[in-house]
Amino acid sequence: MTLTRRTLIGSAIGGGLLLAAGPIRAQDADAEAFRRELTHDPDQPVIGNPEGNVTLVEFYDYQCPFCRRGHPELLDMVRTDGNIRLVMKDWPIFGETSFHGLKLGLGAASLGQYEAAHEALMRIEGRRIEAQAMDEAVRAAGVDPATALAAFAQDEARWTGLVARNEAQARAIGLRGTPAYLVGWTLMAGAYDIAIIREAIMRERG
Repeated sequence: MTLTRRTLIGSAIGGGLLLAAGPIRAQDADAEAFRRELTHDPDQPVIGNPEGNVTLVEFYDYQCPFCRRGHPELLDMVRTDGNIRLVMKDWPIFGETSFHGLKLGLGAASLGQYEAAHEALMRIEGRRIEAQAMDEAVRAAGVDPATALAAFAQDEARWTGLVARNEAQARAIGLRGTPAYLVGWTLMAGAYDIAIIREAIMRERG
């Protein structure tokens, strides 16, 4: 059975799910194309090294406390390593405030300020956060929230298209919540210790 856009194989291994076993064969072209869509969407902002030899994907929601709790260690690993592409896929599943957060983050990307806004939003404490707290966080990081929202509106077709693709990909691989991490063909759905994510990266590098 081959991994395609509609079918994904899962067998438990090493703290995650193996979506497909490599190397990729000719008949697995659909699988490789799907993974490429997950990791290299041209509209997707990238944190870390854009030319890194491993891509780490995280599906997240700014309202998700587990996403925010694990993010400082994740960023520290990416920055210390120096050779990881970190792809943070917005998947707004917790309501309207989640959409407000992604508008601030992606709007900041239009302004060239994505990392500052994203990190500020991910450092907000508390189980659920309000739009006002999000505005205050990005403002403290040097990003004007009104300007970011206006920039999102100006590029709305681009950003809503990206979020729609994220949603379709999350559903295709059977995700039920955030966070979820993908390294190569290894899917880790749920909140994972940074050591397990690091091990998956080491395995991917061989």
